[in-house]
Amino acid sequence: MGILRAGVWDLAFPPGPPERMAEMFSAAVVADAVRRHDADLAQSVETMRDWRHGYHPVFRALTALAVSAPGAAHGVARDGLHSMRTMLRFASGATVTSLDAADVDAAATGAELGVASVEGAAEPVRRLEIPWQGRVLADEELLRQLTDWQDRGIVEPGFAAAVRVVAEHPEWLSLPGFRMTLTGAAAVLSPLRPLLSWGAQVLAVELPGRGRWDRLRARARAGAGVMRYPVTDRGPGVDIGSGFPALARWISAQSDARPVLGSYASRAGAAGLRIAAASDVLAETVLRRHPDAVLALHGSSADCYAVPESVVLGAREHLADRGIRGSAQDLLHRLAPRSLYHLNYTRPTFDADGAPWGLFDNLPYLAGPDYALAQRLPRWRATLARESGHGVSYTVTPPTWTATAHEPPWRSAAHRAAGHFGIEIFDPATARVLLAAKLVADLFAPEPAGSNPESLFTIGALHGGLWRQPFTPRSLVAPAALTGSIQTLRDRIRPV
Repeated sequence: MGILRAGVWDLAFPPGPPERMAEMFSAAVVADAVRRHDADLAQSVETMRDWRHGYHPVFRALTALAVSAPGAAHGVARDGLHSMRTMLRFASGATVTSLDAADVDAAATGAELGVASVEGAAEPVRRLEIPWQGRVLADEELLRQLTDWQDRGIVEPGFAAAVRVVAEHPEWLSLPGFRMTLTGAAAVLSPLRPLLSWGAQVLAVELPGRGRWDRLRARARAGAGVMRYPVTDRGPGVDIGSGFPALARWISAQSDARPVLGSYASRAGAAGLRIAAASDVLAETVLRRHPDAVLALHGSSADCYAVPESVVLGAREHLADRGIRGSAQDLLHRLAPRSLYHLNYTRPTFDADGAPWGLFDNLPYLAGPDYALAQRLPRWRATLARESGHGVSYTVTPPTWTATAHEPPWRSAAHRAAGHFGIEIFDPATARVLLAAKLVADLFAPEPAGSNPESLFTIGALHGGLWRQPFTPRSLVAPAALTGSIQTLRDRIRPV
């Protein structure tokens, strides 16, 4: 067998208008997902004239449906992923078929990915150290900060407990007994750098690109672990969307310990939905081949989640503690009830046991239904993986500072003022290590599974305070941007 040539396979949407195909595909998948569990919701999707601008309440209803009963959560996930696989097209040579009918194992026959590796030269970091605000948190100082974050509602208690147990067991940091695969290894919040600094051996999967792989290999050399990665006849890297059959086979060949598949690859727009679909097929294949495999995922805080009553009560406590400032906020809300200081949780959703849940809704209106479905596919896979007995690590990520020249000024200003509203914006270096520590805890000391499948997404969340904030994030954007702009102006005119 020869080394894989790029473009042998491809994953694509079914035929249709190119500018609308992703939207049509997402609507069909969502309708199929809910049809057996809420026929009215399915009909509303199918008859919606403007799906691109009307998808938002559907995904909110989809979240409420999932939390209402375990059967609904599992059924929606199963039907949605089946619909996705049935409609996507899988091309291999001159043959084009639906992904559901394609034999991924057979598609990988006749070609293989090569392997290369880089070994770090540094000494492994032998304790959990968190970079934060110009210093390094470790030992007792780290424990105090975790308590502070928990008390202020920045992290969920399950997250703080997970990081504490890792701090107590630094021997876990190098992942003994596990082999971690990272798809999207170069992602901002990927655990690649922390794991390599702790001496772990990882399999790194990323898109081809000389600059990208020069940076990845430099990070590996600066670490203390070993990074192995796939190579083709064109160099290092592989596109999941076109190479996932061979990639699944390559992962199995490299997994000389209990496999962990970390899916962190993402893109914007329709390409992101395609990557999410390919990542799901890869995950399903790896989990099917390895009954002891663990699935690791990050969830965006810009999504819709069902949160337990404890989170809702925390938000109400913060609402009651506003003092004099609350009167001004209430007045502004009366002037603009839909856009300013809108309550985070209003009407509860009850599960099969009668327990109330709140719906945290931070799904961006302008992101589009392809983004919403790309966020939902891994949640569906995580739900089914957990149901079938696989270990699952899922952590909601916090809002982070970004260093992009294309970021609008109002967003930077809003982030700067977030602390005035009980929200903490994390430096990526801090969030990256915290999330990696949570992953380690989920591998060695997983939290007991909650009775509701949606608890998988809530127990150990690092949401930065968004969930326990009394107001919806989007209704704070304008006040935060104004506050941040005033603060920036004051800093510029302040005498040195």
